[in-house]
Amino acid sequence: MAVDERLTHATVTWLDPSAALGGGHAGAADSGDGRTPRDGTATDDEDAYLVAAMASAALAAAEARAGFGDGMSLNDRKVTVDGAATEAAEKILGRAPFRIRVAAGEGERDDSPGAHTGQWLGLPDEGSPVIDGVFDYVDGTELAATDQPGALALGGFGSGVRPVPDLQAYAALAPTHALRGLDIMARPEDGVVPLLERIAAAVGKSPDELTVSTHSLASKPMHRTLIDLMRGRVRQVLVPERVTVEPPYLLSLAGLSEPRIDSMIGAIGLSELAFAAGLVDLVAPELGFVFRLASVTGPRAEPGLTSLDALFKFSEDEEVALRAGGWRKDRQYTSEDLVRPGTSRAATLFAVTDNPALGLRGPEPRGGDVAHVEGFLVKPAARIGSIRLSYRR
Repeated sequence: MAVDERLTHATVTWLDPSAALGGGHAGAADSGDGRTPRDGTATDDEDAYLVAAMASAALAAAEARAGFGDGMSLNDRKVTVDGAATEAAEKILGRAPFRIRVAAGEGERDDSPGAHTGQWLGLPDEGSPVIDGVFDYVDGTELAATDQPGALALGGFGSGVRPVPDLQAYAALAPTHALRGLDIMARPEDGVVPLLERIAAAVGKSPDELTVSTHSLASKPMHRTLIDLMRGRVRQVLVPERVTVEPPYLLSLAGLSEPRIDSMIGAIGLSELAFAAGLVDLVAPELGFVFRLASVTGPRAEPGLTSLDALFKFSEDEEVALRAGGWRKDRQYTSEDLVRPGTSRAATLFAVTDNPALGLRGPEPRGGDVAHVEGFLVKPAARIGSIRLSYRR
Protein backbone atom coordinates (compact mmCIF):
# COMPACT_ATOMS: atom_id res chain seq x y z
CA MET A 1 0.00 0.00 0.00
CA ALA A 2 1.40 3.38 -0.99
CA VAL A 3 1.13 5.67 2.05
CA ASP A 4 1.92 8.95 0.26
CA GLU A 5 0.46 9.75 -3.14
CA ARG A 6 3.44 12.00 -4.01
CA LEU A 7 5.99 9.23 -3.45
CA THR A 8 7.18 7.74 -6.75
CA HIS A 9 10.29 5.75 -5.88
CA ALA A 10 11.97 4.35 -2.75
CA THR A 11 15.37 2.72 -2.31
CA VAL A 12 16.54 1.17 0.97
CA THR A 13 20.16 0.07 1.38
CA TRP A 14 20.76 -1.99 4.51
CA LEU A 15 24.15 -1.05 5.89
CA ASP A 16 26.87 -3.36 7.08
CA PRO A 17 27.70 -1.98 10.55
CA SER A 18 31.31 -3.11 10.25
CA ALA A 19 31.72 -0.99 7.12
CA ALA A 20 29.34 1.88 7.84
CA LEU A 21 31.99 4.59 7.87
CA GLY A 22 33.30 3.35 4.56
CA GLY A 23 29.86 3.39 2.98
CA GLY A 24 29.54 -0.40 3.10
CA HIS A 25 26.16 -1.99 2.61
CA ALA A 26 24.51 -5.37 2.74
CA GLY A 27 22.25 -4.78 -0.23
CA ALA A 28 19.54 -2.54 -1.63
CA ALA A 29 15.82 -3.04 -1.79
CA ASP A 30 14.21 -1.00 -4.55
CA SER A 31 10.49 -0.26 -4.68
CA GLY A 32 9.75 1.72 -7.81
CA ASP A 33 6.05 2.00 -7.07
CA GLY A 34 6.69 4.11 -3.97
CA ARG A 35 6.03 1.37 -1.46
CA THR A 36 8.37 0.44 1.35
CA PRO A 37 9.78 -3.01 0.44
CA ARG A 38 8.30 -5.98 2.30
CA ASP A 39 10.69 -8.75 1.32
CA GLY A 40 12.40 -9.47 4.62
CA THR A 41 15.11 -6.85 4.22
CA ALA A 42 12.55 -4.14 4.84
CA THR A 43 9.73 -3.38 7.20
CA ASP A 44 6.12 -3.69 8.26
CA ASP A 45 3.29 -1.16 8.13
CA GLU A 46 4.56 0.66 11.23
CA ASP A 47 7.88 1.38 9.58
CA ALA A 48 6.23 2.37 6.30
CA TYR A 49 4.10 5.02 8.00
CA LEU A 50 6.95 6.24 10.19
CA VAL A 51 9.30 6.59 7.22
CA ALA A 52 6.68 8.24 5.00
CA ALA A 53 5.62 10.70 7.72
CA MET A 54 9.12 11.86 8.66
CA ALA A 55 10.27 12.07 5.04
CA SER A 56 7.18 14.10 4.19
CA ALA A 57 7.92 16.40 7.16
CA ALA A 58 11.49 16.92 5.92
CA LEU A 59 10.33 17.72 2.41
CA ALA A 60 7.59 20.09 3.58
CA ALA A 61 9.99 21.92 5.88
CA ALA A 62 12.51 22.34 3.07
CA GLU A 63 9.86 23.53 0.59
CA ALA A 64 8.47 26.01 3.14
CA ARG A 65 11.65 28.06 2.77
CA ALA A 66 10.63 28.93 -0.79
CA GLY A 67 7.73 30.93 0.64
CA PHE A 68 9.76 33.19 2.91
CA GLY A 69 9.11 36.84 2.15
CA ASP A 70 11.50 39.75 2.41
CA GLY A 71 11.64 41.10 5.93
CA MET A 72 10.06 37.97 7.42
CA SER A 73 11.23 37.60 11.02
CA LEU A 74 13.22 34.58 12.15
CA ASN A 75 10.42 33.56 14.49
CA ASP A 76 7.86 33.70 11.68
CA ARG A 77 10.15 31.63 9.48
CA LYS A 78 10.53 29.03 12.22
CA VAL A 79 6.76 28.84 12.75
CA THR A 80 6.26 28.47 8.99
CA VAL A 81 8.78 25.61 8.81
CA ASP A 82 7.37 23.83 11.88
CA GLY A 83 3.81 24.30 10.65
CA ALA A 84 4.51 22.85 7.22
CA ALA A 85 6.36 19.85 8.68
CA THR A 86 3.66 19.18 11.25
CA GLU A 87 0.86 19.28 8.70
CA ALA A 88 2.72 16.96 6.32
CA ALA A 89 3.71 14.40 8.96
CA GLU A 90 0.34 14.25 10.65
CA LYS A 91 -1.45 13.85 7.34
CA ILE A 92 0.43 10.54 6.97
CA LEU A 93 0.29 9.47 10.61
CA GLY A 94 -3.41 10.23 10.77
CA ARG A 95 -4.03 7.52 8.16
CA ALA A 96 -2.04 4.84 10.00
CA PRO A 97 -3.96 1.57 10.56
CA PHE A 98 -3.06 1.62 14.27
CA ARG A 99 -3.30 4.07 17.17
CA ILE A 100 -0.35 6.30 17.99
CA ARG A 101 -0.03 7.88 21.41
CA VAL A 102 2.40 10.80 21.32
CA ALA A 103 4.60 10.26 24.38
CA ALA A 104 7.04 13.06 23.60
CA GLY A 105 6.86 16.03 21.27
CA GLU A 106 7.82 19.68 20.99
CA GLY A 107 5.95 22.94 20.69
CA GLU A 108 3.38 22.69 23.44
CA ARG A 109 5.17 25.05 25.85
CA ASP A 110 5.24 27.82 23.23
CA ASP A 111 1.91 26.96 21.63
CA SER A 112 3.76 26.41 18.36
CA PRO A 113 3.23 23.73 15.70
CA GLY A 114 4.50 20.25 16.49
CA ALA A 115 3.58 16.96 18.12
CA HIS A 116 2.25 17.36 21.65
CA THR A 117 2.45 14.84 24.48
CA GLY A 118 -0.92 13.14 24.95
CA GLN A 119 -1.98 13.68 21.34
CA TRP A 120 -3.52 10.71 19.49
CA LEU A 121 -2.92 9.93 15.82
CA GLY A 122 -3.95 7.09 13.54
CA LEU A 123 -7.04 4.94 13.97
CA PRO A 124 -9.61 6.39 16.39
CA ASP A 125 -10.82 2.91 17.40
CA GLU A 126 -9.91 2.45 21.06
CA GLY A 127 -9.63 -1.30 20.50
CA SER A 128 -6.82 -0.90 17.97
CA PRO A 129 -3.19 -1.65 18.84
CA VAL A 130 -1.43 1.31 20.48
CA ILE A 131 2.12 2.40 19.67
CA ASP A 132 4.07 5.09 21.52
CA GLY A 133 5.35 7.84 19.24
CA VAL A 134 8.21 10.28 19.82
CA PHE A 135 8.35 13.07 17.23
CA ASP A 136 10.32 16.21 16.52
CA TYR A 137 9.16 17.10 13.03
CA VAL A 138 12.04 19.57 12.67
CA ASP A 139 14.95 19.27 15.08
CA GLY A 140 17.01 22.38 14.47
CA THR A 141 14.20 24.61 13.23
CA GLU A 142 16.48 27.65 13.22
CA LEU A 143 18.89 25.79 10.95
CA ALA A 144 16.06 25.03 8.54
CA ALA A 145 14.72 28.59 8.71
CA THR A 146 18.14 30.05 7.88
CA ASP A 147 19.15 27.34 5.35
CA GLN A 148 22.03 26.12 7.49
CA PRO A 149 23.19 22.47 7.54
CA GLY A 150 22.11 20.00 10.21
CA ALA A 151 18.31 20.17 10.52
CA LEU A 152 16.57 16.78 10.77
CA ALA A 153 13.04 15.38 10.92
CA LEU A 154 12.94 12.80 13.72
CA GLY A 155 10.43 10.12 14.66
CA GLY A 156 10.40 6.94 16.68
CA PHE A 157 7.99 4.14 17.59
CA GLY A 158 8.08 2.02 20.72
CA SER A 159 5.91 0.29 23.28
CA GLY A 160 7.42 1.45 26.55
CA VAL A 161 7.85 5.24 26.43
CA ARG A 162 6.84 7.23 29.51
CA PRO A 163 5.07 10.48 28.54
CA VAL A 164 7.08 13.62 29.26
CA PRO A 165 6.19 17.30 29.62
CA ASP A 166 7.69 19.79 27.18
CA LEU A 167 10.61 20.68 29.47
CA GLN A 168 14.34 19.89 29.64
CA ALA A 169 16.78 17.58 31.40
CA TYR A 170 20.40 17.67 32.48
CA ALA A 171 21.74 14.33 31.30
CA ALA A 172 24.84 12.19 30.83
CA LEU A 173 25.39 9.14 28.60
CA ALA A 174 27.25 6.20 30.14
CA PRO A 175 27.31 2.38 30.25
CA THR A 176 24.07 1.06 31.75
CA HIS A 177 25.90 -0.89 34.46
CA ALA A 178 27.33 2.37 35.81
CA LEU A 179 24.24 4.61 35.66
CA ARG A 180 23.00 4.00 39.20
CA GLY A 181 26.40 4.96 40.58
CA LEU A 182 26.55 8.35 38.86
CA ASP A 183 25.55 11.52 40.70
CA ILE A 184 23.67 13.86 38.40
CA MET A 185 22.04 15.82 41.26
CA ALA A 186 25.15 17.79 42.18
CA ARG A 187 25.53 21.29 40.77
CA PRO A 188 26.75 20.50 37.21
CA GLU A 189 29.90 22.59 37.45
CA ASP A 190 30.78 21.02 40.82
CA GLY A 191 29.94 17.47 39.83
CA VAL A 192 31.24 17.19 36.26
CA VAL A 193 34.83 16.16 37.14
CA PRO A 194 33.85 13.18 39.33
CA LEU A 195 31.17 12.38 36.76
CA LEU A 196 33.78 12.19 34.01
CA GLU A 197 36.05 10.07 36.19
CA ARG A 198 33.30 7.52 36.83
CA ILE A 199 32.28 7.41 33.16
CA ALA A 200 35.92 6.93 32.14
CA ALA A 201 36.31 4.05 34.58
CA ALA A 202 33.09 2.47 33.28
CA VAL A 203 34.29 2.54 29.65
CA GLY A 204 37.80 1.39 30.55
CA LYS A 205 39.59 4.62 29.72
CA SER A 206 41.27 7.45 31.55
CA PRO A 207 39.40 10.78 31.53
CA ASP A 208 41.95 12.31 29.14
CA GLU A 209 41.02 9.68 26.54
CA LEU A 210 37.31 10.56 26.46
CA THR A 211 35.41 12.22 23.62
CA VAL A 212 32.32 14.02 24.95
CA SER A 213 29.59 15.87 23.07
CA THR A 214 27.67 18.69 24.70
CA HIS A 215 25.34 21.64 24.06
CA SER A 216 25.91 24.60 21.75
CA LEU A 217 26.87 28.01 23.14
CA ALA A 218 25.24 29.93 20.29
CA SER A 219 21.84 30.65 21.84
CA LYS A 220 22.90 30.95 25.51
CA PRO A 221 26.32 30.85 27.18
CA MET A 222 25.13 28.77 30.16
CA HIS A 223 27.27 25.73 29.21
CA ARG A 224 30.48 27.78 28.98
CA THR A 225 31.86 26.97 32.44
CA LEU A 226 30.90 23.30 32.12
CA ILE A 227 32.62 23.08 28.73
CA ASP A 228 35.78 24.75 30.08
CA LEU A 229 35.89 22.27 32.96
CA MET A 230 35.46 19.31 30.63
CA ARG A 231 38.09 20.60 28.21
CA GLY A 232 40.55 20.60 31.06
CA ARG A 233 39.93 16.90 31.70
CA VAL A 234 39.04 15.05 28.50
CA ARG A 235 40.60 14.47 25.09
CA GLN A 236 37.90 16.24 23.07
CA VAL A 237 34.68 18.16 23.73
CA LEU A 238 32.40 18.39 20.71
CA VAL A 239 30.44 21.67 20.82
CA PRO A 240 27.88 22.31 18.05
CA GLU A 241 28.52 25.61 16.30
CA ARG A 242 24.93 26.85 16.11
CA VAL A 243 22.14 24.55 17.30
CA THR A 244 22.32 21.27 19.22
CA VAL A 245 20.97 18.31 17.24
CA GLU A 246 21.97 15.13 19.08
CA PRO A 247 21.33 12.16 16.73
CA PRO A 248 24.47 12.53 14.55
CA TYR A 249 26.63 12.23 17.67
CA LEU A 250 24.65 9.21 18.90
CA LEU A 251 24.88 7.53 15.51
CA SER A 252 28.66 7.59 15.88
CA LEU A 253 27.97 4.64 18.21
CA ALA A 254 26.84 2.71 15.10
CA GLY A 255 29.71 3.96 12.93
CA LEU A 256 27.66 6.45 10.91
CA SER A 257 29.60 9.54 11.96
CA GLU A 258 32.97 10.50 13.42
CA PRO A 259 34.44 10.81 15.94
CA ARG A 260 32.84 8.15 18.12
CA ILE A 261 31.66 9.67 21.38
CA ASP A 262 32.21 8.12 24.80
CA SER A 263 29.61 10.29 26.50
CA MET A 264 27.17 13.16 26.04
CA ILE A 265 26.77 15.63 28.91
CA GLY A 266 24.59 18.73 29.11
CA ALA A 267 21.08 20.12 28.82
CA ILE A 268 18.68 18.43 26.42
CA GLY A 269 14.96 18.80 25.76
CA LEU A 270 12.93 15.99 27.32
CA SER A 271 11.43 15.08 23.95
CA GLU A 272 14.92 14.97 22.41
CA LEU A 273 16.05 12.84 25.35
CA ALA A 274 13.16 10.43 24.76
CA PHE A 275 14.18 10.10 21.10
CA ALA A 276 17.85 9.76 22.08
CA ALA A 277 17.08 7.06 24.65
CA GLY A 278 15.06 5.13 22.07
CA LEU A 279 17.83 5.50 19.49
CA VAL A 280 20.46 4.25 21.94
CA ASP A 281 18.17 1.33 22.83
CA LEU A 282 18.30 0.37 19.14
CA VAL A 283 22.00 0.90 18.32
CA ALA A 284 23.88 0.60 21.63
CA PRO A 285 21.67 -0.94 24.36
CA GLU A 286 24.71 -1.33 26.61
CA LEU A 287 24.58 2.47 27.04
CA GLY A 288 21.97 4.72 28.59
CA PHE A 289 21.32 8.11 30.15
CA VAL A 290 21.22 9.31 33.72
CA PHE A 291 19.28 12.57 34.06
CA ARG A 292 17.42 15.02 36.23
CA LEU A 293 14.54 17.25 35.22
CA ALA A 294 15.30 20.83 34.19
CA SER A 295 13.44 24.05 33.47
CA VAL A 296 12.87 25.93 30.24
CA THR A 297 11.73 29.20 31.81
CA GLY A 298 14.67 29.45 34.21
CA PRO A 299 17.37 29.86 31.52
CA ARG A 300 15.09 32.14 29.52
CA ALA A 301 14.81 34.45 32.53
CA GLU A 302 18.61 34.59 32.97
CA PRO A 303 20.05 34.33 29.44
CA GLY A 304 23.45 35.77 30.32
CA LEU A 305 24.50 33.13 32.87
CA THR A 306 27.62 31.10 32.11
CA SER A 307 26.59 28.32 34.48
CA LEU A 308 23.68 25.87 34.49
CA ASP A 309 22.18 27.10 37.78
CA ALA A 310 19.06 28.51 36.08
CA LEU A 311 18.22 25.05 34.68
CA PHE A 312 16.81 24.11 38.04
CA LYS A 313 14.68 27.19 38.69
CA PHE A 314 11.22 25.94 37.77
CA SER A 315 8.17 28.10 37.20
CA GLU A 316 4.92 27.28 38.95
CA ASP A 317 3.43 26.02 35.66
CA GLU A 318 6.44 23.75 35.13
CA GLU A 319 6.09 22.29 38.61
CA VAL A 320 2.42 21.59 37.92
CA ALA A 321 3.36 19.82 34.66
CA LEU A 322 5.94 17.69 36.47
CA ARG A 323 3.52 16.65 39.20
CA ALA A 324 0.81 15.86 36.66
CA GLY A 325 3.15 13.39 34.96
CA GLY A 326 4.44 11.86 38.18
CA TRP A 327 7.92 13.36 37.68
CA ARG A 328 10.00 14.81 40.53
CA LYS A 329 12.61 17.55 40.35
CA ASP A 330 14.46 16.29 43.44
CA ARG A 331 15.57 12.88 42.15
CA GLN A 332 17.59 11.46 39.30
CA TYR A 333 16.36 9.04 36.66
CA THR A 334 17.85 6.70 34.08
CA SER A 335 16.84 5.71 30.55
CA GLU A 336 14.86 2.81 32.02
CA ASP A 337 12.51 5.34 33.63
CA LEU A 338 11.91 6.93 30.24
CA VAL A 339 12.15 4.14 27.64
CA ARG A 340 11.77 0.57 28.88
CA PRO A 341 14.79 -1.44 27.65
CA GLY A 342 14.17 -3.47 24.53
CA THR A 343 10.87 -1.76 23.65
CA SER A 344 12.06 0.60 20.91
CA ARG A 345 10.69 -0.62 17.57
CA ALA A 346 12.16 1.84 15.09
CA ALA A 347 13.60 5.32 14.71
CA THR A 348 13.94 7.35 11.59
CA LEU A 349 15.60 10.62 10.67
CA PHE A 350 15.55 12.57 7.41
CA ALA A 351 17.60 15.56 6.33
CA VAL A 352 15.72 18.86 6.15
CA THR A 353 18.94 20.62 5.16
CA ASP A 354 22.26 19.06 4.18
CA ASN A 355 23.82 17.01 6.96
CA PRO A 356 27.56 16.54 6.30
CA ALA A 357 28.06 14.59 9.54
CA LEU A 358 25.74 11.83 8.30
CA GLY A 359 26.41 12.24 4.58
CA LEU A 360 22.82 13.25 3.82
CA ARG A 361 21.56 15.78 1.28
CA GLY A 362 18.58 17.91 2.14
CA PRO A 363 15.75 18.40 -0.40
CA GLU A 364 15.98 21.39 -2.69
CA PRO A 365 13.29 23.88 -1.64
CA ARG A 366 12.17 24.51 -5.22
CA GLY A 367 12.82 23.64 -8.86
CA GLY A 368 12.48 20.47 -10.91
CA ASP A 369 9.66 17.97 -11.22
CA VAL A 370 11.08 15.55 -8.65
CA ALA A 371 12.36 16.08 -5.10
CA HIS A 372 14.64 13.66 -3.26
CA VAL A 373 14.67 13.03 0.49
CA GLU A 374 17.48 11.14 2.25
CA GLY A 375 17.66 9.58 5.68
CA PHE A 376 17.97 6.48 7.82
CA LEU A 377 15.67 3.88 9.32
CA VAL A 378 17.10 2.35 12.50
CA LYS A 379 15.88 -1.03 13.76
CA PRO A 380 16.85 -3.19 16.77
CA ALA A 381 20.35 -4.67 16.93
CA ALA A 382 21.71 -1.64 15.05
CA ARG A 383 20.14 -2.70 11.77
CA ILE A 384 20.20 0.49 9.73
CA GLY A 385 18.72 1.22 6.34
CA SER A 386 19.91 4.15 4.24
CA ILE A 387 16.80 5.50 2.46
CA ARG A 388 16.35 7.66 -0.60
CA LEU A 389 12.81 8.65 -1.57
CA SER A 390 11.66 10.47 -4.70
CA TYR A 391 8.59 12.69 -4.69
CA ARG A 392 6.51 14.21 -7.43
CA ARG A 393 6.39 17.99 -6.99
